[in-house]
Amino acid sequence: MKILLSAYACDPTHGGEGGNGFNWAWEMANLGHEVWCLTTPWGKDAIEAEMHARAANPAAQRLHFVFVPVPGWVEFLYRWQFGVYLHYMVWQYRAWRLARPLDQRVCFDLVHHVTFGSLQFASWLWRLGRPLIFGPVGGGQQAPKLLRRYLPDWFKTETLRNLVSWLLVTFDPNVRQTLRHAALVFAANRETAQLAWELGARHVELAMSTALPLSFFPAEYPVREPLAGRELHILWLARLFPRKGLHLVLEALGQVHPRVKFHLNIYGDGPVAPLLPGWIEAAGLRHRVTWHGNAPYATVRSAFLAHDLFMLCSLRDSYAAQYLESMAMGLPILTLDHHGATDFIPNDAGLKVPVQSPEATAAALARAVEHLYDHPEELESRGRASHAYAREQSWPALVARLLLRAADAAHVLSDLVPVHAPAPAEMA
Repeated sequence: MKILLSAYACDPTHGGEGGNGFNWAWEMANLGHEVWCLTTPWGKDAIEAEMHARAANPAAQRLHFVFVPVPGWVEFLYRWQFGVYLHYMVWQYRAWRLARPLDQRVCFDLVHHVTFGSLQFASWLWRLGRPLIFGPVGGGQQAPKLLRRYLPDWFKTETLRNLVSWLLVTFDPNVRQTLRHAALVFAANRETAQLAWELGARHVELAMSTALPLSFFPAEYPVREPLAGRELHILWLARLFPRKGLHLVLEALGQVHPRVKFHLNIYGDGPVAPLLPGWIEAAGLRHRVTWHGNAPYATVRSAFLAHDLFMLCSLRDSYAAQYLESMAMGLPILTLDHHGATDFIPNDAGLKVPVQSPEATAAALARAVEHLYDHPEELESRGRASHAYAREQSWPALVARLLLRAADAAHVLSDLVPVHAPAPAEMA
C-alpha cells in the first residue's frame, strides 16, 4: 500500500514520541509498504544520517520523508507552553496543505496519524478523503481527584488542562470529524477509548502506544541474586513532575514495616527536585533513599538490571514507556491500577493498587511492598512474566500486529496484511 504517515515528532536518536514516529515509519516500510512520512525539520539531520546508514536495506528505498516547516514567528513562540500547542496546530495545517498536492500525485491508499498521540488535537488529514487510522492516541485520562494533594498546582496542571481538553472536544469540529472519518481509532487506554466512542468514533480498539527496539532486550531473562536476607532494591525512574507520583511513593515507603529491608534509587530531575529532600525527610527515609538525578543511558540500563522492583505510580499518563523498559529487563511492576497501566501491564507481571483516598492508597502500596518482600518466589515469577510480555512488544512485532488488527477491523484496510512478513527473530 501507499501510506501517508503523519509523525510530527520523528527522530531515530530519541526515545519517546520522536522515536515512536521514526519506528512507525521504518517498520511500515519494512513490511513492504511504500511510506511518505510528514514530519518537522527538527530531526532532519538525524533522519538523513540514519537513512544513509540503512541505505542497503530495501525498506530504505520505500521510505520517503517530507519535512514540513512552520513560520519563524511560530518557532519563536515555541519557547512558551502555549506556543508548543500553537506550533503543533500550525504544523498540522501546513502538513495538510502540503499533503493535498502530494496525494494528487501519489494517490495514497491509507493515511495514518501517529504523533503527537493526542485525541484532543486530532488530525487535519481526514480532509484528504482517504482511509484513516488515528493513533495510538491518549488524552482521555485525567488525574484522580482523590489524590489531588500530590498535585499542589492542581488548578494550573489539571483544572486548566481539563478545561482546555473540554473546549477542544466541544468546540473544535476537527476533533469529531477526525474520529467520525477514521476507519479505526487506536486508543492508548480505556479512558481515551471511551471518550472516542462518546465523540462519535466508528471503530475503536485499545492498542499499546510504544515499543522497544530489538537491541534493547537482553538475550535471556536476567536472573537476580536471591532476595533472602538482603535488601529489596526498588527503582523509580522518570522526570520529576508532580504527576509522576513520587511524593505518593515516598509516603507509601515510609509506611512499610521496619522489618522489611529495602532501598529506593531515584533517577531523574525536574521541577519538583527542590522539594524532594523534604519529602524524603518527612517520610523518614533519609537512609533508605538515594537520589541520583539525571543519568546517562548506560547507567540507567545497568540500574534496571541491578534492581528487584520497579515502582512508578503516575497520577496521569497515557502509558509510561518506563513500564515497558523495566519489564524488558525482567522487573515486576508496582503501580496504580488506572490509565495505561491497567490495560498494558499484565496482572501476573506486577501488582496494581486501586486508586483510593491518599491514606488508603499509600497503605495499600506499603502492604504490596511487604508482600513481595515476604514472597520472593512471587517477585521472581512476576519478573519472568514481565519479561515474557515485553518480548512481544518490539517495534517490528507491534507494528505488524497493529496493522494486522487494522486489516481485520475494516474492509478498506484489508490490504494492510504485510507484503513482507517479519522474520521470527524480529517478532520476538
